[in-house]
Amino acid sequence: MAPRRPHRSPRALRVATLLACAVTLLATPALALDNLDMQIGKALFKRPWTPAPTTTEADDGLGPLFDARSCASCHPGSGRAAAAFDATGQVDGRGMVLMIGQPDGAADPVYGRRLQIDAVPGLTAEGIIAVDDAALPDGRRARKPRLDALAYGPLDAKSGLSLRVAPDLHGRGAMAAVTDATLLALETEQAAGADGVSGHARRIPQKDGSVRIGRFGWKANHPTIESQSAEAFFLDLGLSNPLHPEPWGDCTAAQAACRAAPHGARPAGPDGVAGLEIGDAVLDRVVAYVASLPTPSAGTLANAGGARLFASVGCATCHRPELPTADGGKARIYSDLLLHDMGPDLGDTMPEPGAGASDWRTAPLAGVSAAIARDTGLLHDGRARSVLEAVGWHGGEAAPAAARFRALSDHDRTALIAFVSSL
Repeated sequence: MAPRRPHRSPRALRVATLLACAVTLLATPALALDNLDMQIGKALFKRPWTPAPTTTEADDGLGPLFDARSCASCHPGSGRAAAAFDATGQVDGRGMVLMIGQPDGAADPVYGRRLQIDAVPGLTAEGIIAVDDAALPDGRRARKPRLDALAYGPLDAKSGLSLRVAPDLHGRGAMAAVTDATLLALETEQAAGADGVSGHARRIPQKDGSVRIGRFGWKANHPTIESQSAEAFFLDLGLSNPLHPEPWGDCTAAQAACRAAPHGARPAGPDGVAGLEIGDAVLDRVVAYVASLPTPSAGTLANAGGARLFASVGCATCHRPELPTADGGKARIYSDLLLHDMGPDLGDTMPEPGAGASDWRTAPLAGVSAAIARDTGLLHDGRARSVLEAVGWHGGEAAPAAARFRALSDHDRTALIAFVSSL
């Protein structure tokens, strides 16, 4: 009698089938993508990767240093990660990353561009991400990053830090459809305006000598979903790809054992590119999945009265309810996608080319209701526990609008907070 096969649920079989299709795509040229490709991209987004070598070549390549084993572990439900810490202030879970960089854009000579909190067997993680929180007299919570258990000694004296939460990915396709010309026009419009608001578009030099306008990431450091996804594969999972071909991920020359560790380099594919753990076909389908995620819609509390207060206070100057897209539609994301100086209280210690320490891209408010429902915290490092606290951190260019918010009656403040909380 033939041995019985283990029972697998219909859902498990469907995911396994999609991943089996994805395996063949590792050596398949990218074609026009359809709904099946997006479903495969979703399965790849959820796939847990493993260290090399394994018996299944298409599954390995994780690390050698990494922050997570899958995209979904930092973006649960493709949404925002929770800013969770234990009683000592050390990170609890995945989705909080610590960027490292120098003012000229260089990485730390030892730790690279990210403090990786995990490693493959035989290696030591770079350290533990932690925070020091301080209660302020007005009830807000100040937050600064802290490095615990550093494995390779201190950071270079010129290296700065930026603590960031993995954002909600819904609506990224709509953001991609906003043209560079639209953002440059907004930059010009605000430069001529009043009230101290003067956002600037971040210019991202490309390898071919051209310049693209950044819109993705807390500091608008990526012009496309592809470039942001490729960096995440490389820095967060340690997986090489067409934009970041180094098989050892973020391991620096000072980390010799890390660079010498096994990796999941592939044979050359039809495109002639050898050694990539994430090929064009896989990257394209993950990008297609992320681009397909719909923009969150406003809830039942998004009433006309709240919207009028939102505009009259000045919130809508930066948090634009909608932006025109290349196809004639509207990206209803509540952002202008420009960088604004938010004042030193929100600054990090990592200025970089094109973005100062206090510069932040206007965070899209579409999806705030989901973040509140899941208690993830708000702002780039999750320090704000409510919309009210988040407004309290608005300084710099946003200070006049924040002052007008505080001058509202209790009734109007409540109505405005309810409006934002429903987005």
